[in-house]
Amino acid sequence: MSETIRKAVEFAVGIAKDDSHGYDQRKRWGDDDYDCSGLVIDSWEEAGVPVRTNGATYTGNMRK
Repeated sequence: MSETIRKAVEFAVGIAKDDSHGYDQRKRWGDDDYDCSGLVIDSWEEAGVPVRTNGATYTGNMRK
């Protein structure tokens, strides 16, 4: 597994294990809660892959 993937997975698992975070589509970018796309995108950002920085707003447009 690459270092980048490991970092992204560790971030996501850490959020999932932290009971202070929940699921909410309105507050999707991790202030307290995430939705599925927000968590995936922020996990890649934390690992150094600029998907949100490059315009991804949900997992469906991450490739762009």
